[in-house]
Amino acid sequence: MVKSVLVKLANLLGETGLYRFLCPERLPVFMLHRVMEGKSDLAGALPADTLRSYLDYLASRDYHVLSMDDLWRVLDEGDEIPSKSVMFTIDDGFYDHHDVAASVFDEFRFPLNFFVITGLLDRELWPWDDQITYALHHAGIRHADIRLPSGEMYSVNLSADTVRQKAREVRNALKSEHQEHIYDWLRTELYKKLGVEFPTDIPPEYRPMSWDEARSLRARGHGVYPHTCSHRILATLSTQEKHHEINESLRRTKSELGYLPDVFAYPTGRLSDYDSVDIEELKKAGFKMAFNTVSDYVRRGQDHYELARFSLPGNTDKFLQIVNRFEALNDWRTHHSPLPVSSFPSR
Repeated sequence: MVKSVLVKLANLLGETGLYRFLCPERLPVFMLHRVMEGKSDLAGALPADTLRSYLDYLASRDYHVLSMDDLWRVLDEGDEIPSKSVMFTIDDGFYDHHDVAASVFDEFRFPLNFFVITGLLDRELWPWDDQITYALHHAGIRHADIRLPSGEMYSVNLSADTVRQKAREVRNALKSEHQEHIYDWLRTELYKKLGVEFPTDIPPEYRPMSWDEARSLRARGHGVYPHTCSHRILATLSTQEKHHEINESLRRTKSELGYLPDVFAYPTGRLSDYDSVDIEELKKAGFKMAFNTVSDYVRRGQDHYELARFSLPGNTDKFLQIVNRFEALNDWRTHHSPLPVSSFPSR
């Protein structure tokens, strides 16, 4: 209760612009994944009304919602980051990105930047991490011993864990595995061991937007950029596969949209999920910026190929902390202040 009151007081103070004054030149870039009207069983889905409330807050207080071109002018040409500014991205390319998320942004005439898995829009696959959730939800048995791609055995016990917990654990285990053949592994090992029939088509809840819809997004002022062909983690792939994922996703997006989509987002995006080889490949392909998923602000002068993004929180107080730069002050205080951590509201 005390913590909640302190956070609300801190956010009220943030309304004055104090944190933006104390921590200037920091841009919060938010990352979305799924946005749904009404109730949804999809893990991590943000209600559209929550998104509307965030955008209404920004609109009513005259915030600048930056486009990718705006960001490039900051990073490359030295433009100042407006004090009251923010930017939004959304990853993968599902149908709700066009039908729901883009429509909400259109209501406020704000730009949204889409990173699309080209193999998903081509309906050749749907993301391996979502397939894990699907398989566990439809499992015909409660316990199975699964052989990971490395050969290590992994025990799935749905009697002890919820599907959401176990899906997170399996995904995390696979993030450190070689992923060159992960889609074959899903079909021949995971689905088979769980007693789940492999879908002959992409399930409705994971269906993609179309390339026509992606072109419509561009025409409405949004950005559309590559997010690899298959969403496999680049650091786990061979040099040849890295080259294919980066260059083929660029080629497909350019071919369909008719322009050079020179911004990229790393699949899953942790620092361990990409390496210097990937960055050099991006540079050679003609990309000028790339985003990871490290929770931090974007600043002028930083590496253009390691731009940070915050996951868009479902909690309004947390959203305000990031937008009004209290998160930046809190982070600075953690590393520089001699005062004890308990003297400040926690994040």
